[in-house]
Amino acid sequence: MKFLKAPNKSWLKFVAIIILLGKYSSHQLQAQVLYEVEPSVAKADEKRKDKIANAKKINGYRIFIGFSNKKSIAQELLTKADEKFGTSYGAQIIFDEPNFKVYIGTFTTQAEADAALVEIRKEFPTARKLKMLIPNPNYVETVEATPSKP
Repeated sequence: MKFLKAPNKSWLKFVAIIILLGKYSSHQLQAQVLYEVEPSVAKADEKRKDKIANAKKINGYRIFIGFSNKKSIAQELLTKADEKFGTSYGAQIIFDEPNFKVYIGTFTTQAEADAALVEIRKEFPTARKLKMLIPNPNYVETVEATPSKP
């Protein structure tokens, strides 16, 4: 059986120096990136952002709790959901032919939907989170005033 030799002290010093150099040099590396954007591209990006901000519907999440092809059964499920979560999230029926689907809440972020799903599953174990278009909470409908006739 062969025994392993202890490492050479000069080799250990070399490894220690390499580790220290790597540690201190990695902290000194910093970079800053500046983008020069043509005015037409910047203007198009602003239009895109305005369009998203002013959209009636945005991508978001709802919690799906059940469905039925009979409105009365879906309405019973909606009533139960409203009793439990109506004040905190709200519930609604959406007709998606041929079924009436019952959803709880509208959430703009996945984190909000996940937090609500944990609470909702206590009452509706088969509930699931769905990504879909929801009303934009920041949308403000502008109504143009019509001039009054004298």
